[in-house]
Amino acid sequence: MTRHFFKTLALALCLLTAFTAKAQREIVQRAIDKIAAIKNISYNDLENGVDFFGGDIHYKSRLSLYGQKDNTFQAYLVDDQHGNHKFRNIFDGQKRLDLDFKDSTYTISDPQNRSWISPLHVLVSTLKEALAKSSYAVTQMTDSSLNKTRCYHILVASVDPVKNTYFRYHLFIAKNNDLILGYIEDSRAELSKGGLSLGIVSQKISHVFSDIHIFSDNQKSLVTLDVPPGFKPEKKLPLLSKGTIAPQWALTSTEGKKLSLAELKGKVVLMEFTFNGCPACMLALPVLEKMRKKYDGTDVAIVSVNFLDTREAVAKFIKNNKVTSPIYIDGRPLSKIYQVSAGPSFYLINKKGEIDWTSEGFFEDFDSKVTASIEALR
Repeated sequence: MTRHFFKTLALALCLLTAFTAKAQREIVQRAIDKIAAIKNISYNDLENGVDFFGGDIHYKSRLSLYGQKDNTFQAYLVDDQHGNHKFRNIFDGQKRLDLDFKDSTYTISDPQNRSWISPLHVLVSTLKEALAKSSYAVTQMTDSSLNKTRCYHILVASVDPVKNTYFRYHLFIAKNNDLILGYIEDSRAELSKGGLSLGIVSQKISHVFSDIHIFSDNQKSLVTLDVPPGFKPEKKLPLLSKGTIAPQWALTSTEGKKLSLAELKGKVVLMEFTFNGCPACMLALPVLEKMRKKYDGTDVAIVSVNFLDTREAVAKFIKNNKVTSPIYIDGRPLSKIYQVSAGPSFYLINKKGEIDWTSEGFFEDFDSKVTASIEALR
């Protein structure tokens, strides 16, 4: 064979590769355009995986979205189920109604953010940015099936070998109508909260979209702010004030260890209310671990209470993050008594059992300030 033949073959292969890459990008672009053109849509979203912090993610959602503008929706009704906890968020374009089915409570507000961007449309925004960057490669994988529908399997990925970070999106796009029926996000990147770095973290999450209904552009919103019978207004209360006698409690850890506030009588107690998947809670985690080691066997106790997640989810979180101290579970009733609405929230209790200091959230000099407050009470 001649050198000319090999040159011709190499050129043909290059042209074929370029054509294939263009065709793959066109498949993704058609899917983006399809979703971007939708004004009104409803669908189910099943979300599963492991979050940045080693906690399980299991969400079921039903979304009904109306009046898309600039990739957001101006009216919506969204049902979310996290474990056995169900929420509903309704916005009619003016007011927002939030329902908590576990507590049978509701709030009505005039939100600053007067729109909603759905998981499917978050993905579309991400893909638009990815296709515009040369660092992202688009690769067609072996076709697959999802919800009994034949799908293109397209990988959109960016890898930084120097930082050992990556973003990978496995897309499953219906061949019959270009709708995205699901995707897997597999990423490893640096995460920060409030300017504080959480380091390099990984997560892998899948979304499966089903029961998709696309309505006409002139479809009127069916959203109404109807409060179900038996629901009562939720009162967002401030944390208990300084000088208040700390309410008594008895808790159990994931390993079955029991602890009560009565047992800690005569000690300084720092209580943390936390939950899986909370970035600020993750910032607090190494600081609290350090403080526990410092005060182990002394007149100071550090107690962490999870107020949202199941025992199994907390146990997995402890294992994945190599947490050496117990985390107490089933803390939701206690969080109500202590008027906690966000994580992390902290209470510092003096030796008389009185609340001395409270904080909602984590801050940069938390270690030094809280340690100084503890020492002042010893």
